[in-house]
Amino acid sequence: MHLSRRSLLAGAAAAGAFAAAPDVFANETPWSLGVENAPAEGFPQAPMRLIHGRSPRGLEGVLFRNGPGWFRYPGSATGHWFDGDGFIQRFAIADGRARHSARFADTNKRRIETARQQIVMPGFGTRGQPSAPVNNADSLNAANTSVMMAGAELWALWEGGSPTQLDPATLQTVGLRTLRPDLAHMPFTAHPKVEPNGRIWNVGFYGQRGVIWRLSADGGVEDAHVLDIGQPSYVHDWAVSARHLIIPLQPWLHERTVAPLVEGYVWRPDLPFRVMVLEKDNLANRRIYELPAMFFFHTGDAWEDAAGAIHFDLCVTPDADFVTRQAREMISGPELNAPGAELVMATLHPDGRAELARSGHRGEFPQTDRRRQGNRRELVAMVDDNIGHALGVMNWRTGAFAAHDFGAHQMVQEHLFAPKPGRSGEHEAWLIGVTLNTRERATELHVFDAAGVGDGPVASWRSPYATPYGFHGTWAAA
Repeated sequence: MHLSRRSLLAGAAAAGAFAAAPDVFANETPWSLGVENAPAEGFPQAPMRLIHGRSPRGLEGVLFRNGPGWFRYPGSATGHWFDGDGFIQRFAIADGRARHSARFADTNKRRIETARQQIVMPGFGTRGQPSAPVNNADSLNAANTSVMMAGAELWALWEGGSPTQLDPATLQTVGLRTLRPDLAHMPFTAHPKVEPNGRIWNVGFYGQRGVIWRLSADGGVEDAHVLDIGQPSYVHDWAVSARHLIIPLQPWLHERTVAPLVEGYVWRPDLPFRVMVLEKDNLANRRIYELPAMFFFHTGDAWEDAAGAIHFDLCVTPDADFVTRQAREMISGPELNAPGAELVMATLHPDGRAELARSGHRGEFPQTDRRRQGNRRELVAMVDDNIGHALGVMNWRTGAFAAHDFGAHQMVQEHLFAPKPGRSGEHEAWLIGVTLNTRERATELHVFDAAGVGDGPVASWRSPYATPYGFHGTWAAA
Protein backbone atom coordinates (compact mmCIF):
# COMPACT_ATOMS: atom_id res chain seq x y z
CA MET A 1 0.00 0.00 0.00
CA HIS A 2 1.44 3.38 -1.01
CA LEU A 3 1.07 6.31 1.35
CA SER A 4 1.48 9.57 -0.52
CA ARG A 5 3.44 12.25 1.29
CA ARG A 6 1.41 14.84 -0.57
CA SER A 7 -1.82 13.41 0.84
CA LEU A 8 -0.74 13.93 4.44
CA LEU A 9 -1.57 17.62 4.51
CA ALA A 10 -3.42 18.07 1.27
CA GLY A 11 -5.88 20.41 2.91
CA ALA A 12 -3.09 22.63 4.17
CA ALA A 13 -2.02 23.24 0.58
CA ALA A 14 -5.36 24.80 -0.28
CA ALA A 15 -4.45 28.41 0.43
CA GLY A 16 -7.98 29.62 0.05
CA ALA A 17 -8.97 27.75 3.20
CA PHE A 18 -6.84 29.97 5.41
CA ALA A 19 -7.88 33.09 7.22
CA ALA A 20 -5.72 35.60 9.02
CA ALA A 21 -4.44 34.48 12.40
CA PRO A 22 -6.36 36.01 15.31
CA ASP A 23 -5.16 39.17 16.97
CA VAL A 24 -4.74 37.58 20.41
CA PHE A 25 -2.39 38.39 23.26
CA ALA A 26 -1.87 36.64 26.58
CA ASN A 27 -3.48 38.28 29.59
CA GLU A 28 -1.70 38.47 32.94
CA THR A 29 -2.65 35.30 34.79
CA PRO A 30 -0.37 32.77 36.49
CA TRP A 31 -0.79 30.41 33.55
CA SER A 32 0.15 33.08 30.97
CA LEU A 33 3.80 32.85 32.06
CA GLY A 34 3.82 29.38 30.49
CA VAL A 35 2.86 30.74 27.06
CA GLU A 36 4.97 33.88 26.94
CA ASN A 37 7.44 34.11 24.06
CA ALA A 38 10.95 33.03 24.96
CA PRO A 39 13.75 35.38 23.84
CA ALA A 40 14.31 35.01 20.11
CA GLU A 41 18.02 34.38 20.70
CA GLY A 42 17.30 31.75 23.36
CA PHE A 43 19.53 31.49 26.43
CA PRO A 44 23.30 30.95 26.37
CA GLN A 45 24.70 28.38 28.77
CA ALA A 46 24.63 29.76 32.30
CA PRO A 47 24.77 28.34 35.85
CA MET A 48 21.61 27.69 37.82
CA ARG A 49 21.58 28.54 41.52
CA LEU A 50 21.28 25.71 44.02
CA ILE A 51 18.31 26.58 46.26
CA HIS A 52 17.77 23.30 48.10
CA GLY A 53 19.74 20.21 49.12
CA ARG A 54 22.71 18.94 47.16
CA SER A 55 23.18 17.06 43.92
CA PRO A 56 23.32 13.29 44.52
CA ARG A 57 26.71 11.67 44.10
CA GLY A 58 26.96 9.95 40.72
CA LEU A 59 24.27 12.05 39.04
CA GLU A 60 25.89 13.23 35.80
CA GLY A 61 24.18 13.90 32.49
CA VAL A 62 21.89 16.14 30.48
CA LEU A 63 18.12 16.58 30.59
CA PHE A 64 16.92 17.76 27.18
CA ARG A 65 13.39 19.20 26.99
CA ASN A 66 11.22 20.49 24.18
CA GLY A 67 7.98 22.42 23.90
CA PRO A 68 6.36 25.41 22.20
CA GLY A 69 8.20 28.63 22.97
CA TRP A 70 6.98 31.31 20.53
CA PHE A 71 3.28 32.12 20.19
CA ARG A 72 2.72 35.66 18.93
CA TYR A 73 3.88 38.66 16.94
CA PRO A 74 2.34 42.13 17.11
CA GLY A 75 -1.07 41.71 15.53
CA SER A 76 -1.16 37.93 15.26
CA ALA A 77 -0.93 34.80 17.39
CA THR A 78 -1.06 31.06 17.05
CA GLY A 79 -4.50 29.53 17.40
CA HIS A 80 -3.46 26.64 19.66
CA TRP A 81 -0.92 25.83 22.37
CA PHE A 82 0.41 22.98 20.19
CA ASP A 83 1.50 25.33 17.39
CA GLY A 84 4.23 27.37 19.12
CA ASP A 85 7.76 27.13 17.69
CA GLY A 86 9.96 24.39 19.15
CA PHE A 87 12.14 25.64 22.02
CA ILE A 88 14.74 23.09 23.10
CA GLN A 89 16.26 23.35 26.58
CA ARG A 90 19.41 21.72 27.92
CA PHE A 91 19.91 21.14 31.67
CA ALA A 92 23.41 19.78 32.26
CA ILE A 93 24.30 18.32 35.67
CA ALA A 94 27.98 17.70 36.48
CA ASP A 95 30.21 18.00 39.54
CA GLY A 96 27.19 18.80 41.70
CA ARG A 97 26.25 21.83 39.60
CA ALA A 98 23.53 22.52 37.02
CA ARG A 99 23.76 24.69 33.92
CA HIS A 100 21.00 25.73 31.54
CA SER A 101 20.86 26.75 27.89
CA ALA A 102 18.06 26.93 25.32
CA ARG A 103 17.54 27.58 21.65
CA PHE A 104 14.76 27.61 19.07
CA ALA A 105 14.76 24.94 16.39
CA ASP A 106 15.59 26.61 13.08
CA THR A 107 12.63 25.34 11.08
CA ASN A 108 11.15 26.44 7.76
CA LYS A 109 8.07 27.62 9.67
CA ARG A 110 10.09 29.77 12.05
CA ARG A 111 12.24 31.31 9.32
CA ILE A 112 9.21 32.38 7.28
CA GLU A 113 7.35 33.85 10.25
CA THR A 114 10.42 35.59 11.65
CA ALA A 115 11.03 37.23 8.29
CA ARG A 116 7.43 38.43 8.01
CA GLN A 117 7.00 39.14 11.75
CA GLN A 118 3.60 37.51 11.80
CA ILE A 119 1.96 34.08 12.11
CA VAL A 120 1.80 32.74 8.57
CA MET A 121 1.79 28.94 8.57
CA PRO A 122 -1.27 26.82 9.32
CA GLY A 123 -1.03 24.24 12.06
CA PHE A 124 -2.90 21.93 14.37
CA GLY A 125 -5.16 24.73 15.61
CA THR A 126 -3.93 27.74 13.58
CA ARG A 127 -5.53 28.75 10.27
CA GLY A 128 -2.52 30.49 8.81
CA GLN A 129 -2.63 32.91 5.91
CA PRO A 130 -3.63 32.47 2.24
CA SER A 131 -0.02 33.19 1.23
CA ALA A 132 1.42 30.40 3.36
CA PRO A 133 3.97 28.48 1.24
CA VAL A 134 3.04 24.86 2.01
CA ASN A 135 4.76 22.18 -0.07
CA ASN A 136 4.69 19.19 2.28
CA ALA A 137 4.23 18.29 5.94
CA ASP A 138 7.67 19.60 6.89
CA SER A 139 6.78 23.06 5.59
CA LEU A 140 4.72 23.29 8.80
CA ASN A 141 7.03 21.28 11.06
CA ALA A 142 7.36 23.14 14.39
CA ALA A 143 9.79 20.60 15.94
CA ASN A 144 8.09 21.43 19.23
CA THR A 145 6.93 18.30 21.05
CA SER A 146 9.75 16.05 22.25
CA VAL A 147 13.42 15.12 21.84
CA MET A 148 15.32 11.86 21.58
CA MET A 149 18.89 10.67 21.25
CA ALA A 150 19.59 8.46 18.22
CA GLY A 151 23.18 7.38 18.70
CA ALA A 152 25.14 10.63 19.03
CA GLU A 153 22.41 12.70 17.34
CA LEU A 154 19.75 14.79 19.10
CA TRP A 155 16.39 14.86 17.31
CA ALA A 156 13.59 17.34 17.98
CA LEU A 157 10.26 15.66 17.25
CA TRP A 158 6.90 16.87 16.01
CA GLU A 159 3.92 14.68 14.99
CA GLY A 160 3.29 15.17 11.32
CA GLY A 161 6.74 15.10 9.75
CA SER A 162 10.45 14.40 9.99
CA PRO A 163 12.74 14.68 13.02
CA THR A 164 14.86 17.82 13.17
CA GLN A 165 18.50 17.11 13.98
CA LEU A 166 20.28 19.33 16.52
CA ASP A 167 23.80 19.49 17.91
CA PRO A 168 23.44 18.03 21.45
CA ALA A 169 26.15 20.32 22.85
CA THR A 170 25.15 23.67 21.31
CA LEU A 171 21.50 22.98 20.31
CA GLN A 172 22.38 24.40 16.88
CA THR A 173 19.98 23.06 14.23
CA VAL A 174 21.62 20.74 11.69
CA GLY A 175 18.47 20.31 9.58
CA LEU A 176 15.66 17.89 8.81
CA ARG A 177 16.66 14.26 9.38
CA THR A 178 15.28 12.41 6.35
CA LEU A 179 15.14 8.81 7.49
CA ARG A 180 14.97 7.40 3.95
CA PRO A 181 14.82 9.38 0.68
CA ASP A 182 11.63 7.71 -0.54
CA LEU A 183 9.96 8.41 2.83
CA ALA A 184 10.85 12.09 3.13
CA HIS A 185 8.31 14.20 5.09
CA MET A 186 6.46 11.14 6.42
CA PRO A 187 4.98 11.44 9.95
CA PHE A 188 7.20 10.36 12.84
CA THR A 189 5.46 10.91 16.17
CA ALA A 190 6.96 12.48 19.28
CA HIS A 191 6.71 9.24 21.28
CA PRO A 192 9.24 6.72 19.96
CA LYS A 193 9.79 3.59 22.06
CA VAL A 194 13.33 2.33 22.68
CA GLU A 195 13.88 -1.31 23.60
CA PRO A 196 16.51 -2.28 26.18
CA ASN A 197 18.80 -3.36 23.30
CA GLY A 198 18.56 0.13 21.77
CA ARG A 199 16.20 -0.65 18.88
CA ILE A 200 13.77 2.20 18.20
CA TRP A 201 10.11 1.76 17.24
CA ASN A 202 7.83 4.58 16.21
CA VAL A 203 4.60 5.25 14.34
CA GLY A 204 3.15 8.04 12.26
CA PHE A 205 -0.45 8.52 11.11
CA TYR A 206 -2.65 10.68 8.96
CA GLY A 207 -6.26 9.69 8.49
CA GLN A 208 -6.61 5.93 8.69
CA ARG A 209 -3.21 5.23 7.15
CA GLY A 210 0.12 5.16 8.86
CA VAL A 211 3.65 3.84 8.96
CA ILE A 212 5.42 1.64 11.50
CA TRP A 213 9.08 2.64 11.84
CA ARG A 214 11.77 0.27 13.09
CA LEU A 215 15.17 1.88 13.54
CA SER A 216 18.54 0.75 14.80
CA ALA A 217 19.98 2.32 17.94
CA ASP A 218 21.84 4.93 15.86
CA GLY A 219 18.69 5.96 13.95
CA GLY A 220 19.18 3.95 10.76
CA VAL A 221 15.99 2.61 9.16
CA GLU A 222 15.63 -1.16 9.47
CA ASP A 223 12.05 -1.23 8.22
CA ALA A 224 9.14 1.09 7.43
CA HIS A 225 5.79 -0.67 7.06
CA VAL A 226 2.68 1.13 5.80
CA LEU A 227 -0.65 -0.08 7.14
CA ASP A 228 -4.35 0.77 7.30
CA ILE A 229 -5.62 1.20 10.87
CA GLY A 230 -9.28 1.05 9.86
CA GLN A 231 -10.41 4.38 11.28
CA PRO A 232 -8.91 7.90 11.10
CA SER A 233 -8.19 8.27 14.83
CA TYR A 234 -5.93 10.89 16.37
CA VAL A 235 -2.91 8.97 17.70
CA HIS A 236 -0.45 10.99 19.79
CA ASP A 237 1.06 8.18 21.88
CA TRP A 238 1.13 4.39 21.89
CA ALA A 239 2.85 1.49 23.68
CA VAL A 240 5.23 -1.41 23.05
CA SER A 241 5.55 -4.71 24.91
CA ALA A 242 8.21 -7.36 24.48
CA ARG A 243 6.33 -8.99 21.57
CA HIS A 244 3.66 -6.52 20.49
CA LEU A 245 2.93 -3.00 19.28
CA ILE A 246 -0.16 -1.47 20.93
CA ILE A 247 -1.94 1.36 19.09
CA PRO A 248 -4.93 2.92 20.92
CA LEU A 249 -7.55 4.22 18.47
CA GLN A 250 -9.81 6.68 20.24
CA PRO A 251 -13.14 7.88 18.82
CA TRP A 252 -11.84 11.36 17.96
CA LEU A 253 -11.90 10.95 14.20
CA HIS A 254 -10.50 12.96 11.32
CA GLU A 255 -13.55 13.37 9.09
CA ARG A 256 -12.72 16.51 7.08
CA THR A 257 -9.52 17.93 5.61
CA VAL A 258 -9.61 21.58 6.64
CA ALA A 259 -7.37 24.20 8.17
CA PRO A 260 -6.82 24.26 11.04
CA LEU A 261 -6.52 20.51 11.37
CA VAL A 262 -8.31 20.34 14.74
CA GLU A 263 -11.55 21.51 13.15
CA GLY A 264 -11.61 18.45 10.92
CA TYR A 265 -11.86 16.08 13.90
CA VAL A 266 -15.18 14.96 15.39
CA TRP A 267 -15.75 13.40 18.82
CA ARG A 268 -17.82 10.21 18.43
CA PRO A 269 -18.92 8.96 21.88
CA ASP A 270 -21.15 6.41 20.17
CA LEU A 271 -18.05 4.52 19.02
CA PRO A 272 -15.77 2.38 21.20
CA PHE A 273 -12.17 3.09 22.14
CA ARG A 274 -10.38 0.49 20.03
CA VAL A 275 -6.90 -0.91 20.63
CA MET A 276 -4.98 -2.46 17.75
CA VAL A 277 -2.34 -5.01 18.75
CA LEU A 278 0.29 -6.03 16.19
CA GLU A 279 2.90 -8.74 16.48
CA LYS A 280 6.40 -7.27 16.10
CA ASP A 281 7.59 -10.27 14.09
CA ASN A 282 4.54 -10.31 11.82
CA LEU A 283 2.74 -6.99 11.50
CA ALA A 284 0.00 -8.63 9.44
CA ASN A 285 -1.04 -10.59 12.52
CA ARG A 286 -3.24 -8.18 14.46
CA ARG A 287 -6.11 -8.10 16.92
CA ILE A 288 -8.64 -5.39 17.82
CA TYR A 289 -9.93 -4.87 21.37
CA GLU A 290 -12.76 -2.55 22.44
CA LEU A 291 -13.24 -0.37 25.53
CA PRO A 292 -15.79 2.36 26.33
CA ALA A 293 -15.34 5.71 24.56
CA MET A 294 -12.68 7.93 26.16
CA PHE A 295 -9.93 10.36 25.12
CA PHE A 296 -6.21 10.16 25.84
CA PHE A 297 -2.91 11.81 24.98
CA HIS A 298 -0.32 9.70 26.78
CA THR A 299 0.45 6.14 27.77
CA GLY A 300 2.99 4.65 30.12
CA ASP A 301 4.63 1.37 29.08
CA ALA A 302 3.19 -2.04 28.21
CA TRP A 303 4.11 -5.53 29.33
CA GLU A 304 2.78 -9.07 29.02
CA ASP A 305 2.14 -11.42 31.92
CA ALA A 306 2.63 -15.20 32.03
CA ALA A 307 -0.94 -15.77 30.83
CA GLY A 308 -0.38 -13.64 27.72
CA ALA A 309 -2.42 -10.63 28.84
CA ILE A 310 -1.07 -7.22 27.83
CA HIS A 311 -1.11 -4.39 30.39
CA PHE A 312 -0.50 -0.70 29.70
CA ASP A 313 -1.35 2.50 31.55
CA LEU A 314 -2.73 5.70 30.09
CA CYS A 315 -4.29 8.98 31.24
CA VAL A 316 -7.87 9.40 30.03
CA THR A 317 -10.65 11.99 29.98
CA PRO A 318 -14.34 11.52 29.12
CA ASP A 319 -14.06 13.54 25.89
CA ALA A 320 -11.79 15.70 23.71
CA ASP A 321 -12.70 19.09 25.24
CA PHE A 322 -9.15 19.93 26.30
CA VAL A 323 -7.64 19.60 22.83
CA THR A 324 -10.57 21.13 20.94
CA ARG A 325 -11.30 24.09 23.22
CA GLN A 326 -9.11 24.64 26.25
CA ALA A 327 -5.71 24.26 24.59
CA ARG A 328 -6.84 26.83 22.02
CA GLU A 329 -8.05 29.30 24.65
CA MET A 330 -4.80 29.03 26.62
CA ILE A 331 -3.04 31.35 24.17
CA SER A 332 -5.36 34.20 25.17
CA GLY A 333 -4.42 33.66 28.80
CA PRO A 334 -7.47 32.57 30.84
CA GLU A 335 -6.91 30.47 33.93
CA LEU A 336 -6.26 26.90 32.90
CA ASN A 337 -9.10 24.60 33.91
CA ALA A 338 -7.93 21.22 32.65
CA PRO A 339 -10.50 18.42 32.59
CA GLY A 340 -8.62 16.14 34.99
CA ALA A 341 -7.30 13.06 33.19
CA GLU A 342 -7.36 9.88 35.28
CA LEU A 343 -4.57 7.33 35.36
CA VAL A 344 -5.94 3.91 34.37
CA MET A 345 -4.51 0.49 33.54
CA ALA A 346 -5.83 -1.30 30.48
CA THR A 347 -5.62 -5.09 30.32
CA LEU A 348 -6.04 -6.95 27.02
CA HIS A 349 -6.69 -10.66 27.49
CA PRO A 350 -5.79 -13.37 24.96
CA ASP A 351 -9.48 -14.35 24.67
CA GLY A 352 -10.38 -10.89 23.33
CA ARG A 353 -11.66 -9.30 26.54
CA ALA A 354 -10.47 -5.81 27.51
CA GLU A 355 -10.90 -4.09 30.85
CA LEU A 356 -9.81 -0.97 32.76
CA ALA A 357 -8.51 -0.64 36.31
CA ARG A 358 -8.86 2.88 37.65
CA SER A 359 -6.23 4.34 39.97
CA GLY A 360 -8.44 7.10 41.38
CA HIS A 361 -5.60 9.59 40.76
CA ARG A 362 -5.68 12.39 38.24
CA GLY A 363 -2.67 13.53 36.28
CA GLU A 364 -0.83 13.68 33.00
CA PHE A 365 2.60 13.20 31.38
CA PRO A 366 3.06 9.62 32.70
CA GLN A 367 6.65 8.35 32.71
CA THR A 368 8.17 4.96 33.47
CA ASP A 369 11.68 3.58 33.86
CA ARG A 370 12.83 3.33 30.25
CA ARG A 371 15.24 0.51 31.12
CA ARG A 372 12.10 -1.60 31.39
CA GLN A 373 10.58 -0.65 28.05
CA GLY A 374 8.27 -3.52 27.10
CA ASN A 375 8.96 -5.48 30.29
CA ARG A 376 7.07 -5.83 33.54
CA ARG A 377 7.30 -2.89 35.93
CA GLU A 378 5.20 -1.34 38.67
CA LEU A 379 5.93 2.39 38.91
CA VAL A 380 4.61 5.31 36.88
CA ALA A 381 5.42 8.96 37.65
CA MET A 382 3.12 11.77 36.55
CA VAL A 383 2.28 15.41 36.97
CA ASP A 384 -0.45 15.10 39.58
CA ASP A 385 -3.76 16.72 38.61
CA ASN A 386 -2.68 17.43 34.99
CA ILE A 387 -0.75 20.68 34.64
CA GLY A 388 -0.79 20.90 38.40
CA HIS A 389 1.33 21.64 41.40
CA ALA A 390 2.47 18.16 42.43
CA LEU A 391 4.61 15.26 41.26
CA GLY A 392 3.11 11.83 41.95
CA VAL A 393 4.25 8.21 41.68
CA MET A 394 1.78 5.32 41.41
CA ASN A 395 2.77 1.77 42.35
CA TRP A 396 0.42 -0.54 40.44
CA ARG A 397 1.54 -3.64 42.37
CA THR A 398 0.79 -2.29 45.85
CA GLY A 399 -1.73 0.42 45.01
CA ALA A 400 0.35 2.98 46.92
CA PHE A 401 0.53 6.56 45.69
CA ALA A 402 3.20 9.04 46.83
CA ALA A 403 3.29 12.72 45.93
CA HIS A 404 5.09 15.97 46.61
CA ASP A 405 3.05 19.18 46.40
CA PHE A 406 5.20 22.14 45.31
CA GLY A 407 2.47 24.67 46.07
CA ALA A 408 0.00 26.68 44.02
CA HIS A 409 2.74 28.94 42.62
CA GLN A 410 4.49 26.06 40.84
CA MET A 411 3.55 24.56 37.47
CA VAL A 412 5.01 21.06 37.47
CA GLN A 413 6.26 19.54 34.21
CA GLU A 414 7.18 16.00 33.17
CA HIS A 415 9.80 14.22 35.33
CA LEU A 416 11.94 11.38 33.93
CA PHE A 417 13.55 8.33 35.51
CA ALA A 418 17.36 8.54 35.62
CA PRO A 419 19.05 5.27 36.72
CA LYS A 420 21.49 5.39 39.60
CA PRO A 421 24.94 4.23 38.41
CA GLY A 422 25.50 0.53 38.95
CA ARG A 423 21.91 -0.07 40.09
CA SER A 424 19.23 -1.96 38.21
CA GLY A 425 16.14 -1.89 40.45
CA GLU A 426 13.13 0.12 39.37
CA HIS A 427 13.17 2.03 42.66
CA GLU A 428 16.92 2.62 42.32
CA ALA A 429 16.59 5.73 40.20
CA TRP A 430 16.17 9.46 40.44
CA LEU A 431 13.31 11.47 38.97
CA ILE A 432 14.51 14.61 37.21
CA GLY A 433 12.27 17.36 35.91
CA VAL A 434 11.31 21.01 35.76
CA THR A 435 8.80 23.38 37.31
CA LEU A 436 7.80 26.91 36.39
CA ASN A 437 7.73 29.06 39.52
CA THR A 438 5.14 31.75 38.80
CA ARG A 439 5.86 33.64 42.02
CA GLU A 440 9.60 33.95 41.33
CA ARG A 441 9.10 34.05 37.54
CA ALA A 442 11.80 31.43 37.24
CA THR A 443 12.35 27.93 35.85
CA GLU A 444 13.55 25.35 38.37
CA LEU A 445 15.23 21.96 38.02
CA HIS A 446 14.50 19.26 40.62
CA VAL A 447 15.89 15.83 41.49
CA PHE A 448 13.89 13.30 43.53
CA ASP A 449 14.69 9.83 44.78
CA ALA A 450 12.16 7.64 42.94
CA ALA A 451 11.72 5.57 46.11
CA GLY A 452 10.81 8.61 48.22
CA VAL A 453 8.98 11.21 46.17
CA GLY A 454 6.84 12.14 49.17
CA ASP A 455 9.99 13.31 50.98
CA GLY A 456 10.44 16.12 48.46
CA PRO A 457 13.36 16.89 46.14
CA VAL A 458 16.89 16.00 47.18
CA ALA A 459 18.23 18.91 45.10
CA SER A 460 16.72 21.95 43.39
CA TRP A 461 18.27 24.67 41.21
CA ARG A 462 16.74 27.92 39.95
CA SER A 463 17.46 29.92 36.81
CA PRO A 464 17.28 33.74 36.89
CA TYR A 465 14.50 33.70 34.27
CA ALA A 466 11.35 31.85 33.27
CA THR A 467 11.00 29.62 30.22
CA PRO A 468 7.73 28.50 28.60
CA TYR A 469 5.93 25.40 29.83
CA GLY A 470 7.34 22.46 27.85
CA PHE A 471 6.05 19.06 26.81
CA HIS A 472 8.53 16.17 26.74
CA GLY A 473 12.19 15.35 27.15
CA THR A 474 14.92 12.75 27.41
CA TRP A 475 17.71 12.06 29.89
CA ALA A 476 21.20 11.33 28.55
CA ALA A 477 23.53 10.01 31.25
CA ALA A 478 27.16 11.13 31.05
